[in-house]
Amino acid sequence: MQALAKTPPEKTRGARLRSSQKRTRAEAIAAELFRRLQADAYRDGRLPSQRQLAESFGVSRGTVARALEYLERNGWIATSARRRPVLTPPERVFSGKLNGFLDASHFRPPLVNAAFDRKDRRNGESTSVIDLSVLCHEHWDEHINFDIESEAVERALGRFARGETDIYRTTGIPALKAAICRYLAPYGIVAKPSEIAVISRRLQAYRLVAEVLLGHGAEMWFPELSLVRHYGIAERHTTRRRLLEMDADGQIDFEAMYFSKRRKVVFLEPSRQKPTGASIPEVERRELVEVARGNNTFIFEDAYCELLDETHLPSLASFDPEKKAVIHLGAIPTWLTPVAGISFIVAHERIINLLRASARRDYLNPEFLTQLAALEILESHAIDEMLERFNAFHRARRTFVQSVLEQQIGGFARWELPGSFGCIWVELPDHDIDKLYRARKTVDFQPGWFFGEPAKSSRHVLLRYTLPAADFAEGVARFAELCRPRA
Repeated sequence: MQALAKTPPEKTRGARLRSSQKRTRAEAIAAELFRRLQADAYRDGRLPSQRQLAESFGVSRGTVARALEYLERNGWIATSARRRPVLTPPERVFSGKLNGFLDASHFRPPLVNAAFDRKDRRNGESTSVIDLSVLCHEHWDEHINFDIESEAVERALGRFARGETDIYRTTGIPALKAAICRYLAPYGIVAKPSEIAVISRRLQAYRLVAEVLLGHGAEMWFPELSLVRHYGIAERHTTRRRLLEMDADGQIDFEAMYFSKRRKVVFLEPSRQKPTGASIPEVERRELVEVARGNNTFIFEDAYCELLDETHLPSLASFDPEKKAVIHLGAIPTWLTPVAGISFIVAHERIINLLRASARRDYLNPEFLTQLAALEILESHAIDEMLERFNAFHRARRTFVQSVLEQQIGGFARWELPGSFGCIWVELPDHDIDKLYRARKTVDFQPGWFFGEPAKSSRHVLLRYTLPAADFAEGVARFAELCRPRA
């Protein structure tokens, strides 16, 4: 794997040719044909004959034959006597699938995405309101990994001072992408650095994929309990938004999706479905991937919080080594290491190239020091110790959260821990949630629409415990006071 870190990006599969200054004529023709294959210039799945290629390039047929040898050696084409060279079947099938999505989405790089702007819903002055809806507090983990992060930053600065890195890489520095490949291997995900894009934030990954693959006529499927609903992903890219229904146990019903013959992108968070804690069974995961591989379907697998799932069911990406269907979102999350937190997308090389073409530089390129620190954490295997510390801390925090909830709202509410990382869905069957939400003053929370319920008939609120323990305890006390009937 070390060799991958030193391999320039232009020397990937099908392009392992010498630099332009040293290329033979045959190598130069092979490079040009490779560019045409990447652009899908031969949609019928066949290259022109050797005679036609020789005439178009102004060379002998022997030179063309040597050029075709380069492409065949790298698996891009198959040749046979007295027949035109043909594209290898896997690539031709994937090209047709991908081009169908691109034609429907009318994707034309570069596009500029507007920044996501979420309105502040708090009432009163910020100093007097405890926000139990905030996604994550900057200091909530009490710096349990500060010493590891500090050491990683020192080594990262040393690496930068020695000139061992390239700051001008828009999809992540090569050494970091190679380290991510090694990091993924134990999870059954085989990837090359050219199939990795390092991104700044989770939301940006959703928007990038939607921008490239979704358009008029394409369907977007997602579970009722999904970040897609919360983020408002792809509302401007497609009008065909389809819900995957869930039962009371949190199991997703995929039957309606299987019946649909339209091209579609399915956005899934398969490791832990909120708020039940249910997970997609391994058999169903395998079936999902097989269905997607066989038709016009891509699956966007959000495994951002996978590290916290102690059961570690196989990821969808592990069933799709050729990356014909699954686009995998992984992370070294900020809740584990605020200094070196990154997200990354694993996908077919052509999709990575499209994502790179679609976005502003700040979408795909986290701060350089962040990438260097993440590289040091991965290469030193410090992430294992970080995770061990965090899990111990998280178990203790959940015990504390349970005791606070029992003491303050145990008499009139129901809940289950963990609903998902950092989140608690509190069921209040005897309360008017809409009225309760309007009456809040010194405490903020999210109403049950995030649970998939209509606002008018909601029975749940969402509270988050990713903030300092004292603030959480005080916030729940204020929430309990709000819920108590007035005399």
